[in-house]
Formats: sequence, C-alpha cells, structure tokens
Amino acid sequence: MDMTTIIFNALQPLFWIIPVVFILFVIKSPWFKGRAGELIVHYRLKILSAKHYKVLTNVTLPTENGTTQIDYLVVSQYGIFVVETINIKGWVFGGTYQPMWHQALVNRSSVFKNPLHQNEKHIKTLQHLLGVDEAVCHSTIVFVGDCVFKTEMPDNVVKSVSAMMRYIRTFNTPLFTEQQLQQWVTNIQGTSLNPDLCN
Repeated sequence: MDMTTIIFNALQPLFWIIPVVFILFVIKSPWFKGRAGELIVHYRLKILSAKHYKVLTNVTLPTENGTTQIDYLVVSQYGIFVVETINIKGWVFGGTYQPMWHQALVNRSSVFKNPLHQNEKHIKTLQHLLGVDEAVCHSTIVFVGDCVFKTEMPDNVVKSVSAMMRYIRTFNTPLFTEQQLQQWVTNIQGTSLNPDLCN
C-alpha cells in the first residue's frame, strides 16, 4: 500500500465534516436568516384568503425619477398593505419621524433609512396609479433578522411574521368590492416591471 492510499484512508472519515461545517456556516449566516425570514413572510401571506386578499411580490413601479420596489403588496377588501421586510440583527433604535434609524451590534453601529419613510414613497406611487386615498394604504414593516427594538415602535413596525399577520387582520371592515380588487391587481400587474402573484 503506497503512502497516498494510507493518507487517503486515514483522512476519509473526516471528509463528511467539510460539508457539515459549510452547511452550519450558511445556516448561521445573516444572509440565510434574512432569506429564511423573507420566505416565511411569503408563505404566511399565502395563507390569507384568496377571495379577500391578493398578494403580489417584488412589485417594481415606475416613478417620476426612476422606479420604486415593493417587497409585498397585499391588496384586500380591507385596504392595501405595503409590506417592507428588513433583515437586521442587534439592537434597533428609531422613531416614526426620524429620517435615520440606528443598528447597534457588539462591536459596531450603523444607520439605515427609516423604512416608514421608504414606504411613503411606495404608497404615493400606488395612490397615483390606483387613484385611492392614502388612508386606505397601510404601511407595514416586518423585521426578519435577530433584532431587539430598544425604542418604542408604532403598531405597524413588528419583528415577527405572526405580529405582521395580526396587524393585517386588525383591519376587518370591508371597504371595497371584489371587482375593485381585481381591477387594482390588473393595474398593478400591467404597470409593474416584474409582477408576481403570490396566491
């Protein structure tokens, strides 16, 4: 038996460790956690009644100075929910009217744009497209990373998919007909650069 075979045979039991370590690395990465969180949002929204809710994903609408991208649009008899997902871990500090929010980790901190303000642009674009009042559009922010809110957040900013679903279901007074819903979905799909109907 040559030396190469001896070394190969000695190392063979260790070969399974490499894929296991790689898989653990991927699962623990912020990217994977964020992507998993977004998939959970996607599939939880799909369980909403297709009769009363139409869910569109990755809606990109033209604006005066380019485009605006909406993670999820829930068009329902009870209003239009503009859902923004945020993948952030650590402590989060922010307020409704602050232009920038803060993220604090053990060894660093950073700032990011107030997602409520980002959603305002989405809502203005939808108002113009559909001809609806701002009062029927509901900005909804869901954090999908391992974060802790260190300041009080409004009801429409949540850090779990269950809380997002509870918030959406607090609106239960029918405002629109099924025909209006279908017309809006048709308008959005016809205008969006990459419409994707979730249910």
